[in-house]
Amino acid sequence: MSEVKSSSMLVATNGYLEKLNNFAKKTEMEFTDYQKSCVVNAMREIYPMVESSIYTLEQFAVNNIVKVLEQTAFLGLNSSAVPRECYFIIRKNWDKKKNCALPPTLEFGIEGAGNDVVLNEFGRDVKEIKSYIVYKDDEFTEGFMNGWDMVLPTYRRKFKTNIPEKVVYLIKKDNGEIDVQYADTEDVKKSLLANARQNGAEESLLREINKESLYAILDNKKWLDYVIEKKYGNNSYKTPLFSPAYTSVISQGNMIERKLRNHATRKYPKNFDNKAISELYEETFEDIKEVERVTKSPEEMVENADKEFDKGTSSEPVIIKEDERPQLVVVKEEEPKQEPKPLVADDDGVIIEEKPQEKEEPQQEKANDDEPNWDE
Repeated sequence: MSEVKSSSMLVATNGYLEKLNNFAKKTEMEFTDYQKSCVVNAMREIYPMVESSIYTLEQFAVNNIVKVLEQTAFLGLNSSAVPRECYFIIRKNWDKKKNCALPPTLEFGIEGAGNDVVLNEFGRDVKEIKSYIVYKDDEFTEGFMNGWDMVLPTYRRKFKTNIPEKVVYLIKKDNGEIDVQYADTEDVKKSLLANARQNGAEESLLREINKESLYAILDNKKWLDYVIEKKYGNNSYKTPLFSPAYTSVISQGNMIERKLRNHATRKYPKNFDNKAISELYEETFEDIKEVERVTKSPEEMVENADKEFDKGTSSEPVIIKEDERPQLVVVKEEEPKQEPKPLVADDDGVIIEEKPQEKEEPQQEKANDDEPNWDE
């Protein structure tokens, strides 16, 4: 890196460190020297990544970069650690309604080793953790509860394949109990669908893909060759349905293992000293929540809407589709205006009204057989 770029990165880094320091004071959090080094290491990775892209650092919203650095610092994750604890990616954005490009966004993600860091630091009553990946054809029996006692899983690596199927976390608590957390390929499929949605897949396509298992999807030539066409103004280009990190034979196994660890550690309860840290952590998996919502079948959506309505907890408006059929309009003839009748008073001076004369009921006309029946 040239001296000019190095100097520019240093100025930018110092500016962001000052913003994070102010954020820590405002939220009453400690901003340690190690957390500051995490920010510096993050900028050492982000700055050249942006420089090698089609963007400049100035094109990213300041709040976007600050949020990513807050996640890095206050979750205590080091992008320079080996194995890596976090990563950063650039995402293009497009306004479909206005048909114009939006500023790009920088996104933060937790690597496999970073999940262990978060679990050790914030996991409730965690004293020690051990984890392993179970591969296809390995010998494995799941643990179970026998009354108050936990029967631990058993595992023997057979080294027949390198196809990851699940991850197991053994979490020893302060009181000596051991909690077991699992994640399998069905959990990873949620992340895969999230990736497809971010690449532009429609909800109907997501529901179709969701019918298959993870490896059935990744082995299906239909999905591997599927491309989504996007328009940027007068220009258009095609993007693959899934990121190459999921489909490449080089990175696929590592990607699935990373996501297995992500999901397993998310399930374990955590105690955050500050609400701001809790929100920073939850924002690392908002995409999964969104995909879980949109991949529900129509029957599940109706059933959930009924339950929410009964409980009074529905958070989404009920949209009723308007009847698109032509409307039959009946125009009534205006009745002739009648002059107001004079008021009549009785002997005591009390005003009374004359009893209205009963009108003859008009005979009902015979229905016109040629008139359309809109209910059919």
